[in-house]
Amino acid sequence: MKAGSRRWWRIALFLAALTLTVWSSSPSLPAATKNPQVEAKSGMVASAHTLASQAGVQILKAGGNAVDAAVAAAFAVGVAEPNANGIGGEGMMVIYLADTKTAVAIDYRSTAPATTSYKGTAPATGHQAVAIPGAVAGLTLALEKYGTMKLPQVLAPAIRIAADGFIVSPTLAGAIADNFEEIVKNESLTKIVCDSGLPLEAGATLENPDLAATLRAIAAGGRDVFYRGAIADTIVAEMKANGGFITKEDLASYAAIERKPIEGSYRGYRLVSAPPPVGGLAVVENMHLLEQFEVGKMKPLSPAYVHLMAEVMRRGFADWSAFVGDPGFVDVPVDRLLSKPYATSRAGEIKLDRISGKVAAGDPAKLSPSTTSLSVVDKAGNMVALTQTIAESFGAKVVIQGTGIILNNEMKNFSSRGPNAMAPGKRMRTTIAPTIVIKDGKAFATIGTPGAARIISTMTLLLSNLIDYGMGIQEAIEAPRFFARDATGQEGNAIDVEARLPADTVTALTTMGYTIRPMKDFDLFFGGAQGIIIDPKTGKRIGGADPRRDGAVVGY
Repeated sequence: MKAGSRRWWRIALFLAALTLTVWSSSPSLPAATKNPQVEAKSGMVASAHTLASQAGVQILKAGGNAVDAAVAAAFAVGVAEPNANGIGGEGMMVIYLADTKTAVAIDYRSTAPATTSYKGTAPATGHQAVAIPGAVAGLTLALEKYGTMKLPQVLAPAIRIAADGFIVSPTLAGAIADNFEEIVKNESLTKIVCDSGLPLEAGATLENPDLAATLRAIAAGGRDVFYRGAIADTIVAEMKANGGFITKEDLASYAAIERKPIEGSYRGYRLVSAPPPVGGLAVVENMHLLEQFEVGKMKPLSPAYVHLMAEVMRRGFADWSAFVGDPGFVDVPVDRLLSKPYATSRAGEIKLDRISGKVAAGDPAKLSPSTTSLSVVDKAGNMVALTQTIAESFGAKVVIQGTGIILNNEMKNFSSRGPNAMAPGKRMRTTIAPTIVIKDGKAFATIGTPGAARIISTMTLLLSNLIDYGMGIQEAIEAPRFFARDATGQEGNAIDVEARLPADTVTALTTMGYTIRPMKDFDLFFGGAQGIIIDPKTGKRIGGADPRRDGAVVGY
């Protein structure tokens, strides 16, 4: 087949995938949403790319469970959304098992190489910015323990996407253009996303045959090929040649960890989220604080609601910053931070008619106790919420020559001191918070979002939208977002808002003393949530995808 014919064939496949999504959509589309709310009877995948969602549903149709589909979709989105994630990165997965009504988290956060040493702060780009990738270890562990299929089967869609190529979306084209100056410093990355010497534009085809070969090697040899075999040798050789810190011993000693998820409750719903060293604790703590107020009686996006949310967000961030780190290195007071007496105490600091001064971390000892997300539900009611990342857009802007692997720049996420200070083998803290919601003993929702620091605030808003206001999943995802966190001085009174926040709310908040910083509507700054709910009455799977990026829901 000639090159031009192949390109049009790929475009046709892409359009067919989009058509599949629309055919599955609900006939009662809410008028307020940009994207269709999708309904299906059996299984569903919501991810940041149509091809990844389609890959997951392909696995579900072949008899796989939610974990099989999530692993397939995670590998696939790592190919189709190379600016945000991939096997050179890491993440966290929360799994809910319907038959036993139990949940587990798979931590595949990256770790610091043993010999890492900086004269100053960690660089944002280059080989010294790279932490040990955890994606391959985490996804294969989840598959082995909770899946039903073999690795070659779930890797097949990702291999096909990498080998055949896919159409570059406007979102991806924008990310390439925005990072062009750094990208072209690395010849191997330039070859993938700027092969003509200029950034790939929307509508072009992106192929990564080296990554396809790497994925085939992993399919044949499993995780050990990446951490102990030929791929490990290639990574170590490049690190040694370019001043990087990762050694063969670092890779061989890396392990994904099965952890107990963070759990809490909110107005009768059970919340299950990702444990330290990530942001699930802050999200659940925020909901516990919010539960102390009659939120449902407040008008959505009213001045009172936004002010309350800002006060709650600032406290959740303050405690996250003060107490959360790698639990293998620091004692994180999870039970005390999530106790209802602690929530009552923290909520008592909030005044509904004025802004707090400086928000400091609480004292739980006084009481008893760019990134991507995807969600999966199978026909048995099993759920997966997964968030994975390479940190910033295109990570360290480094590709291991001959492998197609784009490496993370996670080392910059350590702090200079405190519970998140760097140490050999330590996992750095981030805000990712994939979350599952249970109602009356049955899975109700799986949801997550990228968005750096905005993840914690966005997840708080999404859960409130679903529970306090009974919004549909697509409506909850598309609702206007805002962001506040623990900062000092005037910065502590700042709220970043999407332009659709009502003008009278902006005026009232400004009068209260807030500094309102307007952003674009549907701004990528606020991440790109993907979620699925199960209708308690009909059992239908109802999915939503964020128009802030290339989200897509596919069901059957």
